[in-house]
Amino acid sequence: MSYDAPIRDAEDIGATPLAARVVNVKPSRIGNLRELFDVYARCARERRPMYGGGMAELGVGRGQIQLLAALFHADAPNDVAPSAYNQEDPGDLPASPLTPRPDATGFRWTA
Repeated sequence: MSYDAPIRDAEDIGATPLAARVVNVKPSRIGNLRELFDVYARCARERRPMYGGGMAELGVGRGQIQLLAALFHADAPNDVAPSAYNQEDPGDLPASPLTPRPDATGFRWTA
């Protein structure tokens, strides 16, 4: 069982009707960074797997969600990988998990 829509903070993880075995982390639904890191911490503490979920993030938001996925659940399925990874033949793109290279002027993923 996986939840995403009702998860807006760490407390929501324990408030679902059925216990979620996996959490789809959608940062844009969670709110601020403190609440997001509380979700990551609770999942880590409970050894609850996470995977990345996007909500059509574009521009800097896409880079942010990719960086968060690389840092917190790089070995999990996700739908936040760079678009080229969704092609049948991604060519010579590096294999996952990628080494994060945070941008010096903000919070985003740069490949």
